[in-house]
Amino acid sequence: MNLVNIKKMVDRYSPKVTQQTKIREILQETALLGLERHGFFEKAAFYGGTALRILSTVWI
Repeated sequence: MNLVNIKKMVDRYSPKVTQQTKIREILQETALLGLERHGFFEKAAFYGGTALRILSTVWI
């Protein structure tokens, strides 16, 4: 991931969303992607609204 990709990810958010929230959600998405790429979800799962909310926007 490079700065251009991060900028594109930040730019997809509404201007009303704070910079801190944008960065927090991008970090969460990146962590989930890393876990998925290494097979984590074949043996475990997350419970909770945040993970489900982010996953619903990533996979749709």
